Amino acid sequence: MKRKGWSYSVLLLALCGALAVGCQKDDEESDLFTLLLQSSGLRDAGNGTVIQNISGTDYTWLKCAQGQVWNAALNDCAGTGGGTTYGAQSLAFCQVLTGNYGDCSSLDAVNPVATSGAAFSSCAGTTFAGLTGWRLPSKGELAALAALQTRSSFLLVFPQTPDDKHFWSGSGNPDKADGSEAFTVSFAEGTMGAENTISKDAVHYVRCIRP
Repeated sequence: MKRKGWSYSVLLLALCGALAVGCQKDDEESDLFTLLLQSSGLRDAGNGTVIQNISGTDYTWLKCAQGQVWNAALNDCAGTGGGTTYGAQSLAFCQVLTGNYGDCSSLDAVNPVATSGAAFSSCAGTTFAGLTGWRLPSKGELAALAALQTRSSFLLVFPQTPDDKHFWSGSGNPDKADGSEAFTVSFAEGTMGAENTISKDAVHYVRCIRP
């Protein structure tokens, strides 16, 4: 299947050069996809999930952002949203910020990992490909997903990823005394992998991981 808008030959040459390997020229789209997966420790499971090996452990990502629907026929993500959102849902980390931590009261400097809140609940309540146990990724896991990739190469594995907002991690900012911030990671052109700390009542996208 051809996807419009990408120069596969340019991407392939860049990836091959970065990996210092030779590439076949007669099926450059297939070669590019295979090299991309190998270089990132990724494996497309063909069921709407992507496996990533991080430090010897396999983790499973949802191919689609929360709110999108996996299209099995094209192995991409469908949605009804306008612009570049493709139906992706914007969620707050904590719905309410009143007093310390709002409705994410389990978050503090000692335990800054989400155990409640809108973004957390979205993953925790998901069943997909017969699998449960989905959760918000940590800041490090999101950074590892973005590592060594451009926006264009990332879209070959995770198509229709929106870029107008960041993606929530489950990692609160322990340096914020009132617990009101959490880390996000960008998957947009020019800021791929960039981290930020944002107020937990802001809305951003979510991509779930397990275990």
